[in-house]
Amino acid sequence: MCCTGNKANNNIKFYTFIDILSRYSDDYTSISTSEINNQMKKQLGLTLDRRTIYRYINDMQQLGLEVSDYDEQIGGYKMGSHKLEEYEIKLLIDVVLSSKFITKKKTEELMNRLLKLNSIYIGKDFNKKIYIDNRAKSVNEEIFINIDKINNAIRNKKKISFNYYDYNFSRELVPRLNPDGNNKIYIVNPISMIFKNENYYLVLADDKHKDLSNYRIDRMKSIEILDDNIRNLDDIQECKEGFNPSIYSKKTFKMFPGEEHEIEINFQAGLLNFIIDEFGEDVEIIKNENNTYNGIFIGKVGYGLTKWILQMGKSAEVLRPQKLRNCIKDELDSMRKLY
Repeated sequence: MCCTGNKANNNIKFYTFIDILSRYSDDYTSISTSEINNQMKKQLGLTLDRRTIYRYINDMQQLGLEVSDYDEQIGGYKMGSHKLEEYEIKLLIDVVLSSKFITKKKTEELMNRLLKLNSIYIGKDFNKKIYIDNRAKSVNEEIFINIDKINNAIRNKKKISFNYYDYNFSRELVPRLNPDGNNKIYIVNPISMIFKNENYYLVLADDKHKDLSNYRIDRMKSIEILDDNIRNLDDIQECKEGFNPSIYSKKTFKMFPGEEHEIEINFQAGLLNFIIDEFGEDVEIIKNENNTYNGIFIGKVGYGLTKWILQMGKSAEVLRPQKLRNCIKDELDSMRKLY
């Protein structure tokens, strides 16, 4: 923004004044009258007299903004109640850092934007504490474009097409191919996006099957919104009464699909925290006399649930359904052949 002399109108001056206090002061740092005018000079090419500053401060207070009167001891003004508290920004930054689907470049961009939501002093302090390590991150720079396109398609009930990619030995994303060697094009009905296991998934249905599939959005490229409307989804169990992403996510382990069953497992007392962390209120827990527990919950029997059960080793046993017991036996048999 650039204005010269006194040509800036009062609205622009008042907005700039608020922005300066917001950026250069906080609950711990004050800004003096001379510092305010230095910034006004840089941004609008003008300065404010003390009477105008007093009036602006009073107007801000009338608007409900938390700004102090001039304090002789600190030699200036303080503006609190920024859009986000320091701990809130820290939580959001931690989420960005831990999200595998966000590339390293986008991680840095988002962090910088989040830091601008508070004063420059908070941002400088955060920059000293934050370190972007070499944890696994997506290399697909289309991720945010993908999310935007998918969101628009879901809102407008339109089909999408895309290519799907897998990593090769060199950690490069390579497209899945048709038998003829051309990139495979998926045409699907997008239903919902779910963030789980540090990744973003698209829940979708195709036109041939009566169940749902989950695809990693960071492995999708060349997404196009088609003119065709999504098909009627009433033949899919999870969509008959409207799709609920929260319920679906809880039942789908590691985002692998499967047939829905009531599951009962017997587990050692040492796994109680683990089970409650996974299910919260969505598991019925029965205490047994031998200091073990039974847990009853709804889940999708398949590869994801099998892997989740196996990580508990001999400390947990599936009691029912038999289908899940068989899946675990088959997986154990396959593992024995390796050793």
